[in-house]
Amino acid sequence: MCNEVVTVICSLFGWILSAFAAFSCFFIEGKFLDGQFGSSSIGVGFLGISTWRYGSFYSHGSWCKSWESYSLVPEILGVEVRDSTWTAAYAFAVIAFCLGFFAVVFALCSGRKGGACLSASLFFVTLCQGLSLLVFSSDVVKVFAAHGIELGISFGAGCSIAAIIFWFFAAVSAAGVAKNGDG
Repeated sequence: MCNEVVTVICSLFGWILSAFAAFSCFFIEGKFLDGQFGSSSIGVGFLGISTWRYGSFYSHGSWCKSWESYSLVPEILGVEVRDSTWTAAYAFAVIAFCLGFFAVVFALCSGRKGGACLSASLFFVTLCQGLSLLVFSSDVVKVFAAHGIELGISFGAGCSIAAIIFWFFAAVSAAGVAKNGDG
């Protein structure tokens, strides 16, 4: 009984965190000098880009703007920087989110039955969530770095790392259900 509850709770938290990771504009973040304003920050996510100046995001920031309409740093984004690595990372983030939803439903409905299948699917979701971190080897990070903006972990990447941990604990717990039960 305990393993089933742990599986459900961990997979639910993993799914919520994977949603934040896949659909935020703050997957990675960097700071840059902005002339008269001093230091500004930029958040880069799969869905778009956000910036804010000297102070809090809420008082001097721009909410998520799509990649196509972003114009605050035209010298950096004058070329398409989203390469195949970026696209693959986004695809893995969306796959983890979608398959994670089905894993949560399966964990809620299956009980002791299907533990081995659930465990295998949760390990696959863990792998997909981990592969969303391919972002850090994409051209987006390299192009921004070439212009003096070092991008690092932000809210979305942190949620992705936390989701990996929750997915893994859910998979191990589901494997325990399969071993102890008739799943």
